[in-house]
Amino acid sequence: MKVFTVKFGNNLSGAEKLFVKGGRYDPKSEQLYVAAGDAADFESFFNLLPHPEYTKYCGLNKAVLEIKADGKYRTDIFERLQGGECRTICSCECDGDSLTEVDLTANARGGYTFFKITALTDCTLHSGAWLAGKPAERQVKTAVIICTYRREGYVSANMMRMADALAAQPEWREKLHFFIVDNAGTLELEDGGFYTVIKNRNLGGSGGFARGMYEAAKDPSYTHLLLMDDDIYFDFNVLERTCNMLALLTEEHKNASVGGAMLVLERPWMQYEFGGRFDGLIFRSLNCDLDVRKPESLIKNEHAPTPNYNAWWYCCMPADCVKKYGLPMPFFIKGDDVEYGLRTIDELILTSGIAVWHQSFENKYTGTLEYYIKRNGAVVAALGSQSGGLKAAIRFAYFMFKNLALKNYDCVELIYRAYRDFKSGGEFFLTADSEKVNEELRAHSQKFAEPAEIEAICGGKPQLKKPKTHKRHSLFDCMLIIIENYMPAFLFSAKPGVTSAGLPRTRDCFMKRTCVQYDEVTGRGLVFILDKKRRRKLRRLTFRVFFGMLFGYRKIKKQYKKNMAAMCSARNWERMFFPDTKEGK
Repeated sequence: MKVFTVKFGNNLSGAEKLFVKGGRYDPKSEQLYVAAGDAADFESFFNLLPHPEYTKYCGLNKAVLEIKADGKYRTDIFERLQGGECRTICSCECDGDSLTEVDLTANARGGYTFFKITALTDCTLHSGAWLAGKPAERQVKTAVIICTYRREGYVSANMMRMADALAAQPEWREKLHFFIVDNAGTLELEDGGFYTVIKNRNLGGSGGFARGMYEAAKDPSYTHLLLMDDDIYFDFNVLERTCNMLALLTEEHKNASVGGAMLVLERPWMQYEFGGRFDGLIFRSLNCDLDVRKPESLIKNEHAPTPNYNAWWYCCMPADCVKKYGLPMPFFIKGDDVEYGLRTIDELILTSGIAVWHQSFENKYTGTLEYYIKRNGAVVAALGSQSGGLKAAIRFAYFMFKNLALKNYDCVELIYRAYRDFKSGGEFFLTADSEKVNEELRAHSQKFAEPAEIEAICGGKPQLKKPKTHKRHSLFDCMLIIIENYMPAFLFSAKPGVTSAGLPRTRDCFMKRTCVQYDEVTGRGLVFILDKKRRRKLRRLTFRVFFGMLFGYRKIKKQYKKNMAAMCSARNWERMFFPDTKEGK
């Protein structure tokens, strides 16, 4: 059985070295040309064979490298060990097509296997694959669920690539079906036979994914559900690799989920996240900002910290999760993937080679997101974390004080509203209509000032300071936040402070009367001005939140656990999916 196809490249500029280093790739024929004396090195993100994932979870004792080619060449197979050292496993000269067997039992030490082709004559590599030395354990049929809202360009492009792939491998039409949930009702796709478009109310990503899961669960033939974002770029071989891994899983690990890493679309070699971890206080991206063209980064992926969730830009789980655990929380956006992962995932497998490209989040941040981030983060902690009231109180108070220091008073009020809705203990999620709540929040959306206005305020085009570290919540920043919030107004500088709109830092605007959150891509920005009366009022609300969480958290947490099944039930979701029909009553 095939483990995965060896890919020579794709049409995404900047991703070339994630497939092969050397040779000349022709995207039309999908072949690789290697001139005599040259080499093609496949120690790459998408073509290495990781050891733990296939030896531990799939019981793979040996693998076979299959190369279909014209010409004479030497195949060298290597092992990259945990410490970074590299050793040769075997070498052989080949003429035309070849099969090379590799024993993995001696190599299952946390590294990976890769190969290099050195052309002895001019060579054309037509295709390649890693094959398993065992048959599949089970048949896999996957429902791929994509939630979209006015992203017709991305969805259409992805479906066109899938249509081409399925035309080349028609047997996969029996193994995959796409459920595209359109929250805007604007998507028009010609019938492709391998997807279904579902018109949905605008219930956010949570509602879109929940609707897809709800519809897919009606067909018991699906063994797995794969949740994917709409604004991504992905290759068919990633789906193939995922499904083949699921088919190879041993009985012991048959309920494992497979997560995909996120690569940054603007910098295709940069890894944004390799699974995530939530500790009840902070969401952490694991193996963040790795250049996966480098072997040291690939080794780090083999020894990444253990995640407890994977974001839904790409996450595949057993289909019976819906029957066993219900549907996701009705969060609208933000945190549903974390909560559902903590609730349902038995084992989570991540490996180099399974990933999608997603736009960077730095320029997609808006102040209204703080409502969802803080409210939903608190719910996730109440349901899936052992943390107590102190940690929850600190979390709310920190972000309120931080935005006070950034003079973003509207955002502080939204966080206060998040606290009020959270402390309902779940009643809010059983009665509120997510679409209407979001419309109310959008009324508080902050308007970006145009580039000319920003330059007038700053005395020219702003220049953002590049942070030395990506740590956003340091002790030093906490001290600055506390100091600023109690300093008298006359001590503040009239010179404006400038910080990133996507990742605002208080140190950039410390003791400034005007704070500009600047978007380098558009040249626009949010402008906030010190208001000491409003600051004083919101400071009192912050303490109210802190002590309310500190002394009332235990009761709130108990109520959430009591209401858990009802909040995630099909009946609660039907109330929102079909508000004016029999199903919604």
